[in-house]
Amino acid sequence: MRFDYSTMTEGFRSERPIPLSSPPELNKTGSAVVWLSSVAVYSFGVMFSVSALTRQSDLGLILGAEEHVDSARYASILFGVELGDGTKLAIDRRGPRGVVLEVRSSNGNTGALHGTIFLGPVPPPGPLHIVTAIPRLGVSEAAVTIDGNQIIEASEQVERLWTAPPPSHGLGGAGLRGGSWFSRLD
Repeated sequence: MRFDYSTMTEGFRSERPIPLSSPPELNKTGSAVVWLSSVAVYSFGVMFSVSALTRQSDLGLILGAEEHVDSARYASILFGVELGDGTKLAIDRRGPRGVVLEVRSSNGNTGALHGTIFLGPVPPPGPLHIVTAIPRLGVSEAAVTIDGNQIIEASEQVERLWTAPPPSHGLGGAGLRGGSWFSRLD
């Protein structure tokens, strides 16, 4: 890790991540598709933006293990990674000490989902295998590979925007008239 932060939130707010080009489709059948809409590399990890669509318009999609959902209303998208050193991680399962794979956000409507999954720290050299499945919809496990060395190279190029939280300016002038473009909208 090039930069040290007291919390992940501080890290996310202090860096401009490097996007990887051409994020891959993760899994596709006649009834569903799961893909990475983006892969953003930070100095301390990787944020995967995951999107999914299904023909099954009466079911919601969630990121996580099936035992955590109402199976009559939801289908779980299982998501895991295997690192270049052989470490295997899955969301909703505890990883080795110091390694995290967690859902940071998830939202959608029936038949659609968009979420973010964070992997930290930056994975070791070698291939990064991403494995997905949607058992409830009959979508079998599928694996794709991203070059872990490309992630490492990108993490070394991340720009740190500032070193401390910005000072608080209260309301930031909200409600005050001035010469700004936004104040002239009323």
